[in-house]
Amino acid sequence: MLRRTMKYSWRASSQLAATKAPESTSYVQQVSDSEWESAKPFSEIPGPTRWQLFRGYQKGGQYHQLAMDELVALYRKQFGDICLVPGLFGMPSTVFTFNAETFERVYRTEGQWPVRRGAEPVLHYRDKRKDGFFKDGVGLFENGPQWAKLRSAVNPILMKHGNVAVYLKPMQRVNRQFIDRIRQLRDKDSEEVPGDFQSTISQLTFESVATVALDKEMGLLRETIQPPEARKLFQNIEILMDSFFVLGVKPSVYKYISTPTYRKFSRAMDEIFDTCSKYVNEAIERIDNKTEQGQGSKDHKSVLEQLLQIDRKFATVLAMDMLMGGVDTTASALVGLILNLAKNPEKQNKLREEILTKLPSTDKDFTLEDMKSLPYLRACIKESMRLYPVAFANLRSAGTDVVLNGYRIPKGTDLIMNNTFLLRDERLYPQANKFLPERWLRRKDEDDILMNKNSNPFIYLPFGFGPRMCVGKRIVDLELELTASNLVRNFQIEYNYPTDKPFKCSFLYTPNIPLNFKFSDVKY
Repeated sequence: MLRRTMKYSWRASSQLAATKAPESTSYVQQVSDSEWESAKPFSEIPGPTRWQLFRGYQKGGQYHQLAMDELVALYRKQFGDICLVPGLFGMPSTVFTFNAETFERVYRTEGQWPVRRGAEPVLHYRDKRKDGFFKDGVGLFENGPQWAKLRSAVNPILMKHGNVAVYLKPMQRVNRQFIDRIRQLRDKDSEEVPGDFQSTISQLTFESVATVALDKEMGLLRETIQPPEARKLFQNIEILMDSFFVLGVKPSVYKYISTPTYRKFSRAMDEIFDTCSKYVNEAIERIDNKTEQGQGSKDHKSVLEQLLQIDRKFATVLAMDMLMGGVDTTASALVGLILNLAKNPEKQNKLREEILTKLPSTDKDFTLEDMKSLPYLRACIKESMRLYPVAFANLRSAGTDVVLNGYRIPKGTDLIMNNTFLLRDERLYPQANKFLPERWLRRKDEDDILMNKNSNPFIYLPFGFGPRMCVGKRIVDLELELTASNLVRNFQIEYNYPTDKPFKCSFLYTPNIPLNFKFSDVKY
């Protein structure tokens, strides 16, 4: 006898439906009674005890100073394709899974309001904020009906393809500043940029997100002397991401005792809130002035203008969420893409040929029409994000009782689906350690197999899945496409150093090597 299946109508919210991945279903799959009864109890899932976990994180312990991907690899080696990691100091227990079949089963349980953990430090800060600003909603990091309400409001603005035109022009302006900045930074003789070039890439992504979220160029790339307020906001975003691993992954008592890391995190959050509030208020004044002068346009409202029409408080919260969620992730993806192009000159030349057929002059900007027919560019981005993913896993909570690897997983259990191990599996991606964008293209000659066509589609999900997939996907896509296109039509990119372990993993993957890229001007 099958358990009752709960159906949800995606049509009830066109905004939510816009985020649905091709593989999404309109129902929640539930386990049969017989499968549930024959499965092993949750308590029997292998994993470390609380004491082993606590001791393992201490100096000299087996988990001490391991990067997140190293830690997860050790879990897999010790316990197999599924393990239970107990929660410490108020953190929930979490099940780690390592095969695609379990990923799919988890996603099929998520329903209308998918629950995703991982932002507990942000939620804790916003819940405890003394002025109560977030009492009516803590933004897109929360879960449940309140999240669905906010997401339904923002999806038509950020996820709608037509709205890309609104931020294409300002993002291209920032991209040109990035190209100019490279020419300023590179050594005159070697043509190499400094090893800390990662910071410049992060400034690019920060500026791009700010043009969307705050309707403002911050000046970090354009100005010789960087505006102090913008520089401070950028630094606070970095502090936030550095703190996530300590507060959100490692055992921490910050919910009970204000630790030094949490105090630093909290100060950064305070300053981000104050700065974003100021910039949103400035934007409101600019918009009001335009309206009074009859300069407003119904067809080309900025993203911030559209958000302000919903609610001013919501616009401020979303600006913060976009900066926190979009800067480091996009920067990491860009570093991986530039590195792959630099180490594979034949692929870089092929991409350059495609770009120059659309836009041979570096003096002209791309139009939406230009961006539509660049298949090799998109293949390069997809392949780069396979080789160098931004995050080590996808997170969800079980939407119903479900059986994974023969074990009972109760509804509400937090799960970490570790897909990065599969992205370099030779059985799924032949020549898995090579940068082969061609594997993502339709080809007449199929003799050289580059993709296992029978592989599970839930393995490669760089932007997540379903209603809770990345709300900034359109922005990230555009940023990667614009930057890669402008780089290869301006420069021949090289990297003449070892790349044995180019990324380290904490909460996200971040560069682990000096980024002394060589940028030589392309001769036409």
